[in-house]
Parts: sequence; structure tokens; C-alpha cells
Amino acid sequence: MSKTSFKAFCVEFYANHTGKTGPEVYAEFEKSGLLKELDDDYEDLHGMGMEALMQMFDEYLKANGAKSPKCEHHQIRALIIPEVARLIAKRFGISESEALSRFYKSATAQNLADEETGLYGQSALFISGQYLEEMEGRS
Repeated sequence: MSKTSFKAFCVEFYANHTGKTGPEVYAEFEKSGLLKELDDDYEDLHGMGMEALMQMFDEYLKANGAKSPKCEHHQIRALIIPEVARLIAKRFGISESEALSRFYKSATAQNLADEETGLYGQSALFISGQYLEEMEGRS
């Protein structure tokens, strides 16, 4: 599993664990420094079990408070998002890590996290196309 795949996996499974969206968790991981730790300690962390990872993230983030409605398609997103990041990285000539960051901060990522849009049922190519349209609209 690549570092990009691992980070997307962690974000989406933690989102499901906490009832938050992927973009919310990505922002929380980034702000807290946990995203950098996932990158730096990849070799040690990627072999951990799911329960141990969730507990580690809970403890690291000291998560508490109200929970958002639970997302049901986190596994699909965890598989699609790394490919979306690879397509974005290729298109813009940036690292996959930078592409993942840019994607999670986009409206397209918010739409993907919204169960009502059904965007989780689309291909990585379609979703990256939506992201590109969003970026072109900002120009």
C-alpha cells in the first residue's frame, strides 16, 4: 500500500469511526500534525490493525463532542481517493501527497463525502474530472 493510499484509508476509516466526513477528518489530521506522522511513521503504522489505529487516532486527537451523521460508503471512497490523487498529481505535475491535500480541501471532496450526491458511485476518472472543472472555475 502506498503512503497516499494509506493516508486516504486512514482518513476514510476514521471518518466512518467518528461519523465525520473525509474532508473534516483530513483537516483535523492536518491541523494536529497526525497527517505528517502517518507519512513519517508509515513503515510502523501501516501494519497496525484497524482497532489499534482508531484507538491511536482517538488518543492522538483527543476526539470528543457531537458526531455528524455516519457515512456509509467510506470503503469505496478509501479505494477511489488514492486514484483520484494520482490523476490530479499527474495532471498538475505535483506529488501525490500534495494532490491528496488539494483534493481533500476541495468542494469536490465535500460532494464525495455527501452521501446524497451519489458521487461515491462514480469512477476516479469522473471524480478527478469534477475536481478539474472546479479548479478551472476558480481561474
